[in-house]
Amino acid sequence: MVRNEVYPDRMLSDNDKFERIIKTINKRFSTYGYKRIKTSAFEQYDLYSKVKSSINQNEMIKVIDYSGQVLVLRPDVTIPITKELLQNSSELSRELRYFYVQEVFRQAFDKNESIERTQAGIEYFCNSSPEADAEVIALACHLMKDLGFNDIKIELGHAGFFNEIVQNLPLTAQQTDQLRSLIQAKNAVEIGPFLQNLDIDNEVREVIERIPFLYGNPVDVSARTSGIALTEKMQETLDYLMGVFNILKMYGLEQYIVMDLGLINHMGYYSGIIFQGYVEKFGKPVLMGGRYDELGNEFGAELPAIGFACEIESLVKAAGSREVTSRFPIDVKITYADSQLEQAIAIANELRERNYSVLSFSEHKEQIDPRQSIYSIRLEKENNSLLYKDKDTPFSDLKELLELLVGGLN
Repeated sequence: MVRNEVYPDRMLSDNDKFERIIKTINKRFSTYGYKRIKTSAFEQYDLYSKVKSSINQNEMIKVIDYSGQVLVLRPDVTIPITKELLQNSSELSRELRYFYVQEVFRQAFDKNESIERTQAGIEYFCNSSPEADAEVIALACHLMKDLGFNDIKIELGHAGFFNEIVQNLPLTAQQTDQLRSLIQAKNAVEIGPFLQNLDIDNEVREVIERIPFLYGNPVDVSARTSGIALTEKMQETLDYLMGVFNILKMYGLEQYIVMDLGLINHMGYYSGIIFQGYVEKFGKPVLMGGRYDELGNEFGAELPAIGFACEIESLVKAAGSREVTSRFPIDVKITYADSQLEQAIAIANELRERNYSVLSFSEHKEQIDPRQSIYSIRLEKENNSLLYKDKDTPFSDLKELLELLVGGLN
């Protein structure tokens, strides 16, 4: 198997970064067993207008086909994937893992933003469990590390925490939205005066006022909830999040995780754990995700799932002008003497069948920088060698080469 290597590269153009990021994403998603899926660029408007927890309809790009039917350019990927799976089954008979890299289209209200964005993400259809949720968050962490980011922060929350607080409060829809915005902004100064105008118990008021401060190391946040009058369901939610965190510790990722009990995601179909990821020197999330066990109910079926998505354009901006650290763009580079052309073709074919990416060059032709491949193979009339980490190892035939690639170089 190709080793997960990283290396410093020369300064890259945005297009180079864009393509390299997509290549790295494809590889990492595949290592977790995800298969690529594609949805139509055009969807029926009713698919989104009837899903009450969908995106803002004002953001949709609408078109009319020859029959007069209203269509929208794909504004979201999760909903059409869920609909597609429901065409085959109304319930989850086995776990399914899919990933996508495709464009989404939303109306831009800022002239500096583009209508079209490239989104990459995963959808893991499975029953809710700390193990499954932790695995998805671990995948998000590993992806950010693959892309060369060092200062990674994954904020962990739960959609049910806010919902449990407000469900029995005497709030109008407008007041609920206002409270949601105050909590999301961690505006502790204005939350107090807002609550004074409401007929709610002091214990509930105290819980809401404390939410902006329930942020940080998960163990510390859990300790700070002591003495707050949490409902039984809120306590269960907190215990669940701690269960996920404890599994992430087993992955060795605890240094990247913070808990935020005031985290509220704008995608209304999230019903369970939610999370968003940040990287150094970039002021907005580069990935967002969560569990949406109830989305299938909108189509009359049960299809629990968790997923996340990131925008490639944001990742390119986050990389900035610094040197990009990433996976090698090529696994194997082959350089051959003219007399060894047949052997070069045989080796390249075999390695590609084994999912290595391979470039092959005659020794007389222009070649890529040797730093741009994990392995370099040189084929000469009297000598064959494999270069890895500045160590040259001779080999006699394809069988010996494959033995070296799968562990013989350690």
